[in-house]
Amino acid sequence: MKPFSILLIRLLGLYLFLKTLFSVLPALLGPNVSELWSAEQLPVLIATVAVPMVGGVLLWCFAGRLAEKLHGAGGVDDAARGGIADEDLVRAGTFLIGVYLVMHHIGMLVGVYSTSGAVAYDALIVVVAGLGMMLSGGALVALYRRAKYLGAGR
Repeated sequence: MKPFSILLIRLLGLYLFLKTLFSVLPALLGPNVSELWSAEQLPVLIATVAVPMVGGVLLWCFAGRLAEKLHGAGGVDDAARGGIADEDLVRAGTFLIGVYLVMHHIGMLVGVYSTSGAVAYDALIVVVAGLGMMLSGGALVALYRRAKYLGAGR
């Protein structure tokens, strides 16, 4: 399960980096590129472009360590165990969705705060929910297990 998680974490990092790069590339190649480097727009550019791109690079570089934290250092090999448990997939998927939500909405949160001084509560709620998904994988696996066996007489 650990190699699968490393692959998915790296794909998420690559997706965050490339999606952000391709969304800002037309503005950087346009005729009004000097407006992006003004004092008003620079904090917004840093918050909405640099944060997801740096997050994507960090996910790519530290995918092995994150997978080790997610699944533990030791354990039985997946081939010897006979497959991948669905709880492991739920844990890995929940973690990756949480990382995606945090990386995406932290830029919005910082961008709104740096430009207007107000707190974007919708982005703040999504960041907190994403952090909860990243840090409480065991609780969501337990909830999944309950839903899976609901009404099975177990």
